[in-house]
Amino acid sequence: MKLSEANRLRLLYFLVLSCTASWLPIFADYLKDHGLTGIEIGVVLSVTPFMMLFIQPFYGMLADRFGYKKCLLYSALSASVCFLLFLVEGDFLFLFWVTLVMSLFYNTLQPLLDSLSLRLAQKNPSFSYGSIRIAGGLGWAFTGTLVGHYIDALDTTVIFVFSAASMLLTFVVTLWIKTDNSSFMQDSPSLKQIKYIFKEKALIILLTCVFLVSAGATTIWNFYSIYMKENGASSTLVGYGLSFQGLCELPLFYFSARIIQKLGIKTTLLVTLLATSCRMLLYSAVKDPVMALFIELLHGISWSLFWVVCVEYVDRLVKEEWRATGQSLLYAAYFGMGAIAGNFWTGYLYDSKMMISEIFLLNSIMIFGLGIVCWIFMKTPKPYAN
Repeated sequence: MKLSEANRLRLLYFLVLSCTASWLPIFADYLKDHGLTGIEIGVVLSVTPFMMLFIQPFYGMLADRFGYKKCLLYSALSASVCFLLFLVEGDFLFLFWVTLVMSLFYNTLQPLLDSLSLRLAQKNPSFSYGSIRIAGGLGWAFTGTLVGHYIDALDTTVIFVFSAASMLLTFVVTLWIKTDNSSFMQDSPSLKQIKYIFKEKALIILLTCVFLVSAGATTIWNFYSIYMKENGASSTLVGYGLSFQGLCELPLFYFSARIIQKLGIKTTLLVTLLATSCRMLLYSAVKDPVMALFIELLHGISWSLFWVVCVEYVDRLVKEEWRATGQSLLYAAYFGMGAIAGNFWTGYLYDSKMMISEIFLLNSIMIFGLGIVCWIFMKTPKPYAN
């Protein structure tokens, strides 16, 4: 059966987010099982966002110049090999360097897919970014429970077998993507052009907002398992929670374009910030791990809708030929700088003997205050006049 361009992108999202769900939520447990100390775990966890922050914007420039397909192929195959290296027994330094090289390639995948999805949505208005990105939620939901089962049956190293397989399949599917030479710039992006992009004040405000939200939300992404286990949850229940998050993404990705059109992009962003604040407030109050699963009903609004709004926001503020560069800056703000700050913030407070639930309360207050600031100062973006 011949797949359409949109379905190829959906399949790629499914595979890439399956990879993410395989290793990212369990990575800290894997490092702990391999004898790393708390400080060493924190350092290794920070490698991936560090690479996102400092490398990804430059990779976006390369993609805009040489083509998304070539970069996707190179990154997927290289990441697949790197994930297999985690199966080799190694000390802290070995794990540090493998994580660094893996992150160099793995971090590039989602920004490139986002750029391809935005390009398709522009060419064919019947599609929207959210309607394509929805497949990633399915990948996350499918993989969370499956990997959890095999972890119980074997050990945590199985996460990298699933990750390597997902990346190899990503490489194969990318071979079917049409070449994108027609979308190249006549002149490649440069540091001077990045400086020009940063003159857009609305973009600076958005990236600052994204950074602060990420600093708070990283507690969910990297410390959710600890929070659940503090309240008596089993590993299986944690896996159910992760899969439920993926399921809750689906309707919000699907209806995101209609919601943004109905509410407006600024109002939609404010709604997502309020939902994020409420979600963390509930985490701080709920002590029953089974009841905590119902909090994940807010995941779609606080994450899926938030991310679509940010992607659309950036797309309105940068030139079409700088799309991959703009999306890379967004990823650098959220998954790079914000994640690094969130890891150190949460780790510091946790080492100070605070419960994760108490940290969620602080983060809830911070994001609620951020929402008020955005309500007062943020303006509705207008499409970039290309």
